[in-house]
Amino acid sequence: MKYLILFLFIPVIIFSQNNDFVIGINGGVYFANRNTSIQYNGFYNNYGINTILNQSNNKPRIDQYFQNTFNSQIYSISDGEMERLENNIKYNASPEIGFHLGLVNKNSRLFVDINFSNIRVQDFITFEVQNQNSTMSTEPQYVPISIRGKEKRNIINLGYQKKIYEESKITIHYPIFVQLLKVEIDGNFVTINNQPYSIIHNFQTSTNPSQNQGRIGLGFGSGLIVNYFVNKDACFDFGYHIQYSQTNFSENLNPWGIQHSLFTRIIVNGSKYLSNLND
Repeated sequence: MKYLILFLFIPVIIFSQNNDFVIGINGGVYFANRNTSIQYNGFYNNYGINTILNQSNNKPRIDQYFQNTFNSQIYSISDGEMERLENNIKYNASPEIGFHLGLVNKNSRLFVDINFSNIRVQDFITFEVQNQNSTMSTEPQYVPISIRGKEKRNIINLGYQKKIYEESKITIHYPIFVQLLKVEIDGNFVTINNQPYSIIHNFQTSTNPSQNQGRIGLGFGSGLIVNYFVNKDACFDFGYHIQYSQTNFSENLNPWGIQHSLFTRIIVNGSKYLSNLND
């Protein structure tokens, strides 16, 4: 992906002296669908929450925590937690930043957007603890244990946008684009007594190339962009993109689904801006 990003800078060199060349900075919010969030739930991989609880170097510390806090070492994951997480775990809305390259004519623009988003999953696993401090009740105490996932996404949109409305300094554009989406797991852990325990994903221990993460998925999208004209050298975009893309983690986890982005973009005259940098 990094070589592809470098390749996409070729237009900067080719069109840097063209007055129709524009560059911009994107900033907004990325809404990932929940199709692949299931892999962070602690039960999806071979090395998950149950392995962590029973591993010899972890178990004494975890037992001690429950003993000190609840006067009990009798604990277990509540029934139905795996099914609850499978049905409910999802990604948080996440910041999305990047840059924009465009070649403009009177009523349309060819463009490339290169964006980056670090997205997060945050949920909990409920434990049942036989709290021996509560001698008047036979009911267990239910204790939520935090589980988190971190993921990196690199997004490239190559597209065309058409002006569909204009009035005074406001224009509305209709974009269409194809998308390349690279995904990468950045971390997954459960936290007990402020101590994070890493969940190891299958690709990290597999010798099977089909388990390797970081593959590129395809997609396409559209949306709506409102442009506010400031002067001949600068303007602002306020936009929405809907994307139907493949989140391609592995041969066994590569679903298609809809993602959303809301963003603001500042755009400047590319040739003038680069000329000023060189002065």
